[in-house]
Parts: sequence; structure tokens; C-alpha cells
Amino acid sequence: MQFKNKKIVITGASPDFGLTLSILFAQLGAELYLSARTFEKAQATAAQVIEVVPDARVSAFQVDVTRPNEIAQFAEGVAALTDKVDILVNNASLWLSGSLLEVSEDHIVETINSTATGSILMTRKFLPLLQRSDTPDILFINSTASLENNPHSLANEAFSAAKAAQSTFADRLRYRLAGQGVRVISIYPPNFDNPSPLDEARWNESRSHTEHMHLTARNVFECIQFALSQDRICSIDKIVMSNNSLLANGSYV
Repeated sequence: MQFKNKKIVITGASPDFGLTLSILFAQLGAELYLSARTFEKAQATAAQVIEVVPDARVSAFQVDVTRPNEIAQFAEGVAALTDKVDILVNNASLWLSGSLLEVSEDHIVETINSTATGSILMTRKFLPLLQRSDTPDILFINSTASLENNPHSLANEAFSAAKAAQSTFADRLRYRLAGQGVRVISIYPPNFDNPSPLDEARWNESRSHTEHMHLTARNVFECIQFALSQDRICSIDKIVMSNNSLLANGSYV
């Protein structure tokens, strides 16, 4: 019941982990404000949420998080619908794989802007609405790719750098807002599978360390729910997840 009527902003709410987050929070009774790079993607997520939770309150917005004017318009649009926001989920990020020389400079710039600059400006624009809430939380979906000396073979160096910048921003913001009641939480998952929460068998599948498999979105969401559900005196600043399964070559999945 702790999420019932909570007003939650989710960025990157396209048909991937953003859709998973949207469905799960709607099932818990939250009111959602969703953004995606195209309105069609945001609207598709909203439609799927309503199909699952017919009485869900969902608003969809088109936001390219690399464009400051669109972030500002998003915040203004949400402010026109509500006087506060309880939770901001900074989920939007451009995934980039491969080595530095294998990707274009445009993709490098876009990765930095979407992940680092985008989440900073999104937080800046929504902070006034968050400060009107009695239970304000800012959540960053980061990555183990941002961690020093953490192997993440699939991530491009620019992606790791962008996530590291986001992580540092969250740390500094947490200290800046200390004592003001705003919690700043960062979740650091490794690679994970994203089965639909509507596929009950796959969603609830229990995976063993003996299986050469990724952990799943259910594991990630359970960490998110745990952090957000604590008494307000308690801030779970960071949750770093790791895969307890090894590949045949001895590297982590």
C-alpha cells in the first residue's frame, strides 16, 4: 500500500525496462507520468499499463532527454496536472556497446547527453515538484558499468563514463539535500534479463548460481521496492547488484 496514490515520473518509459517499471508501479496503485523519446512509445507503454490496470492513472509525454527544452516542457506539462511529484525515476539512457573505435562520435555524444546531462537536467526541473511532497525520492537506474574496476565487457567506454558521471551527480546531490527530506537512491544492476511481469512463470522464475544465466528485472525491481519502502529516517543510498553465476570461462555473466 505504500505506493498507492504516489505520483511517479518515469523517464525512458519505452517498451523495455521502463514498461516493466510502469506496469509494476501501476499495479501497486501509483499515478504515473511517463516519458519516452517518441510520443508513440510513451503512448504504447501507457496503453499497455491501462490494459493491465484499467483504472490506472497514466499520462504520456514525448521527451528526448538530450534536449533541454523538451525536459523543461515535460516538467511544465506534469506541473499542469499535479502540484507535486513523489518519486522521480531517472531510467532514460542510451545503451552503447562495443569498443571506443567501433562507435560513431554522434553516438558517444548522445550517450553522454542522454545518461548524464539528461538525468541532471531532469532532476533539476522536477526538484521543485519533489520538494512539495512529504515523501520525495529521486531514483537513478545506474549500472555496474560505472563502477571502478568492475568488469562489464559489453559496455562501451562512453557508456561507462556517462553512468559514472550520473553516479557522482547522485552522490553530490544527496549531500546537498541532506536534512531536507529528499532521498537520493542509485541502483547498480549488471546485465539482466527483462521478462514481462505479465508472464507469471518467467517473472517468478527462481534462478540458481549453478545456471549460466543473468539475474532478472524482478531482482532489480525488488531492490528498488525495498529501498523506496524504508521509513523516511532511512535512506538506502546505493544498491550494487552482482550476478552470482559464472560463465564457463570464469567471467561473471
